Amino acid sequence: MNTGKKADLIVLGNVITMDDRKPYARAVAIKGDRIIYVGSEDVARQLGDEKTKILDYGKNSVYPGFLEAHCHPGGAGRQAIGEILLKRDSSAEDCVQVLKNYIKKNPGKKMYSGAGFNFPEKLPDARMLDEVCPDIPVFFTSVDGHSMWLNTKAMEIMDINEEAVKKWGTSCVHVYDNGKPNGYISENPVFYVRSRVKMSVQEMKDYLLWWQNYSFSMGYTGIYDAGVELVSKNEHVALYEMDREGTLKQYVFSGSCVHDNTDTPEEDMDRIAEEAGKHNGKHYNVIGAKVFCDGVVEAHTAWMLDDYCDQPGYKGVSRFDDHDKMVRLLKAASKHGMNVHVHSIGDASTKAWVDAIAEAETATGNMDMRNALAHLHMVRQEDVGRFADYNIVAVAGIMWAEKEPGYFKQEVEYVGEKKASDGYRMREFVDAGAVIVSHSDFPVSPAISVPLAVCIGSQGYIPSHGIERRRSDHQFIGRKETLKALTVNVAYSWHAEDIMGSLEIGKLANMTVFDKDFMRDDFSEIEKARCLATIVDGELVYGTE
Repeated sequence: MNTGKKADLIVLGNVITMDDRKPYARAVAIKGDRIIYVGSEDVARQLGDEKTKILDYGKNSVYPGFLEAHCHPGGAGRQAIGEILLKRDSSAEDCVQVLKNYIKKNPGKKMYSGAGFNFPEKLPDARMLDEVCPDIPVFFTSVDGHSMWLNTKAMEIMDINEEAVKKWGTSCVHVYDNGKPNGYISENPVFYVRSRVKMSVQEMKDYLLWWQNYSFSMGYTGIYDAGVELVSKNEHVALYEMDREGTLKQYVFSGSCVHDNTDTPEEDMDRIAEEAGKHNGKHYNVIGAKVFCDGVVEAHTAWMLDDYCDQPGYKGVSRFDDHDKMVRLLKAASKHGMNVHVHSIGDASTKAWVDAIAEAETATGNMDMRNALAHLHMVRQEDVGRFADYNIVAVAGIMWAEKEPGYFKQEVEYVGEKKASDGYRMREFVDAGAVIVSHSDFPVSPAISVPLAVCIGSQGYIPSHGIERRRSDHQFIGRKETLKALTVNVAYSWHAEDIMGSLEIGKLANMTVFDKDFMRDDFSEIEKARCLATIVDGELVYGTE
């Protein structure tokens, strides 16, 4: 806070504060890592002296640092600098050719891994990869992260065998006609395989530094790492060490993974609380548990209340579906002052966890856990209001709400026209009084982008894509609510609203500058907006002075 000494930095521009009491300003004055004034340029300059640095962004817009409510930073860095990248619209044959070319340029590797495929039609098998690479393990992960394509060698070393079929079933371990695994897996076995791929702490630091630089260039100053051990058990160690070393400048909140239907929810939360006690610092904080309840619609693994249209009698994959264990985990999280963040795509998954949260919070009397359900592709209308009743944070897939060609057609085939069209009920959550936050789930989504999120959240589609991509005529939420879902609401979901999410006196000096006004400019201009600068703790971490 202000000790009477002059400001170290003054930022000038079209300041959009996200503070309802003072929504607009011309200047922000900073001392150390905190804001000491928000208001007029004249007053701000009086708080400085000859040593005060002034960053004048003219008519460009200054916002609070944007916050990402659910992403995978280690996975993003690894895909960018450590894996073979595949195009989303590639065929299986295209992927094999990419692998062939990559091996030719990079011979002698102990393993080849890639990410990014999406095969909405016929699924491939191991034989296609074996033709190109029979002796070295090959792993390709789907764009959504919930499916994997392996060659025979990879299945051998990762124990994807007939025992795996018995353990996880043929919905998760696909098989040939003879009952043996065919190299295509989904859900639990994917995360099992991923957990066995070794990565050093230094590799994770390299991946995380790539992510940090990239996300700063996109205007993000804080994120939620949704399952800090998903890519590597060393990710949380890397984050902790980077925080201590001073190389982690982004604010990272995280959830630590808990196994499906764990038999030891109390012990799991004790472990997570112990991790927090050891590792939490200024920029890295473990705030609760991350669980998976189901999968994704495109893999036929989202847990639905109704049968899949193309598979009568089948309702998807339920992963963490034991009600008593859900309630026990939630109660244990409450005991430690933590929360539970749930991957929930299907309407059955969301109903099950809302039921559990309602029971747990009523029993403990703790109605301020701010438990979160993420993605929320399909939600029953009657469950929407219960998010507000039990203060559940709706981590909404705003970036996913467009009718994306291929994907939307697939949704209609799998769950029907009505359910597909009713997906991502953003407006209903807001109208019900629930706290809604935006996530990209990057790198699951191909982009982490404030301008695109503003376009889709505010009007339901990206201008260059056309209004025909709007999923629904009534589910988009407008400019202000979308910006809240990218700033103050996210800070609230982390119990961090006292230090970030808006530009106010006493809060952290975290802000970002774009060349467009998201509250006033035409969406065709907003779509093209560029991040000019990002400031964290009063330090310019991206852009030029």
